Amino acid sequence: MGDFLKYRLKPFLLKKFPSGNRSLSEKRTIGLVGVNRGAGVTYTGVLLSSYFGIEKRIKTAYLECNNHQDFERLQNAFEWEKEDDKSFTLDRVTYYKKVPSSSIPEIMTEDYGCLIMDFGKDYISWKEEFIRCGTKIIIGDQAIWNQSKLMAFLSSVDNIGGIKNCLHIIPFAEKNVIARLSKKTGRDLISIPYEPDPMILSKETYKIFQNLFG
Repeated sequence: MGDFLKYRLKPFLLKKFPSGNRSLSEKRTIGLVGVNRGAGVTYTGVLLSSYFGIEKRIKTAYLECNNHQDFERLQNAFEWEKEDDKSFTLDRVTYYKKVPSSSIPEIMTEDYGCLIMDFGKDYISWKEEFIRCGTKIIIGDQAIWNQSKLMAFLSSVDNIGGIKNCLHIIPFAEKNVIARLSKKTGRDLISIPYEPDPMILSKETYKIFQNLFG
């Protein structure tokens, strides 16, 4: 998940969010999977939730479909508008903790314009759900000792339908790393910058997501 939680403890609800009611023409589903623990799946998911829910004003559900317990730490680190044992909400984003597969259909019937599913590194257990997502994102690690795991993961899923149409993101990666790995994998890899507060997107991150998702 990264170290971003230490930068803003508790009082970020004092921020003012823009008003508006822009929505997607249809429900969008986004699946996130990491090639290794600590690659930045939850970090990326929080940024995406902020983009759709706060910037685009789309009611968004972010589902923790793994047992990493990052959402528990996230809930404890900040104050929220609404929270209970299963979920917590800020503005138009609701975070659902430790979601079993049986609960996904019920959440999908709610009036969310965007659902983001965080499968962590547990691709095997959530393979079918990941493939069903309209947008699939594979997240790699910039650490040189973990880059081989990206190659191995892509090789292992190469023959699975729809996988080649995934987005491939490596958080914080330098341009030379992106260029080298893009050439090596034959895929267009994308870097997203570090945000000390992932609830507030920089112009750079906003532009990247705008180009990817509209």
